[in-house]
Amino acid sequence: MTEKNPKTSLPAIHVPDEAKVLLEKLASKPEDDVMNAEALRVVRAIWPKAFHVSAPQPLKIGIHKDMENAGVVPAHIISKALHFFTTLDRYLETIKPKATRIDLKGQPAGQVRLREAVDAEIKLFSLDTTRQSPQRTRVVVKKMRLLAVNKAP
Repeated sequence: MTEKNPKTSLPAIHVPDEAKVLLEKLASKPEDDVMNAEALRVVRAIWPKAFHVSAPQPLKIGIHKDMENAGVVPAHIISKALHFFTTLDRYLETIKPKATRIDLKGQPAGQVRLREAVDAEIKLFSLDTTRQSPQRTRVVVKKMRLLAVNKAP
């Protein structure tokens, strides 16, 4: 018989030793001192199918609730990890209309809407302008015009 999570009565999640060590280390730190990379390492160790840094996929809307309901990782670490992961260039580049979103197990869980894809493109453009990219072109998404940065060939 599988163990149940006492908070949610859902099956308990297996927490790898690496994640346990990281969580113990972070438990002694004030919330504001937890680094983004540390938080992401914890969630990647527990949910490796959802958090591929080298080949990210759009995450399910509301995935933070699933993570909190698992009762394994404190909310401030979840928040920090998700913010860091979802603002990576590679992640934002995957947010395209009708792209498949995934849940914590890596299973399909919805699709990216056009508005979400436009928001991701705007965030990418904002990141590129702060890095002083020299070349910009206009991209038309339906009736909305956006500025985008050309990537070097």
